[in-house]
Amino acid sequence: MPGTDFSSIPSLKQLAYDNLKQRIIDGELKPGFRLREEDLSAEMNISRAPIREALNMLERDGFTTIVPRKGALVAEVVKEDIYYIWEMRALLEPYAARLSATFVPSEKIAEVKKKLHMVLEHPEDLLQYMESDLEVHQMLADYLENRFLKNTLENMKAHSLRIRWAAEYDNADMQASIVEVATREHMDIACALEKKDPELVYQVVKRHVENSSERLMGANYANQKK
Repeated sequence: MPGTDFSSIPSLKQLAYDNLKQRIIDGELKPGFRLREEDLSAEMNISRAPIREALNMLERDGFTTIVPRKGALVAEVVKEDIYYIWEMRALLEPYAARLSATFVPSEKIAEVKKKLHMVLEHPEDLLQYMESDLEVHQMLADYLENRFLKNTLENMKAHSLRIRWAAEYDNADMQASIVEVATREHMDIACALEKKDPELVYQVVKRHVENSSERLMGANYANQKK
């Protein structure tokens, strides 16, 4: 077609990768679930070759495990994963936030603060909380110039979302308290961004990530006792 930028059209393997990755993150495909090439090929109506490539990409990024004579399995989430991912987040997210602190537009900050106020008014709306959570952290990454750092943050975000669905959001007893406390921390981040103070932004983001780790470990422990 005239004028079509074919370079921007995702390949079949990328489409398969994106589809499977999102389903793993959302918890639709559970840890240990066997990903059969023939089943996925029929489901997505594409050949097995791009499915195989997508599964290899998912293994590279830590979402699947390829076992000889068994094929691809959705990777298990182990306690060490929580430690390692949140260790990386505590190192990189505050640094990234400091870099982008003076570049986030005031209009964007105001928009995010409005959504955070709505969450605090309706803490029972888990979907609204999830959307605001994603938007706060995405706002800190969107204005980075370092594309390598952005890619690393994106991969960590995917893994942390997967872990949090398994721990926090499957634990109804912890949802209400987590929503309010975390949203107030998100509000602190937005207010720090308004002041255009990179060091203050660094500190509030670092504190939020560290607190998030403690909350997650508590939720994970509670789930293990069930």
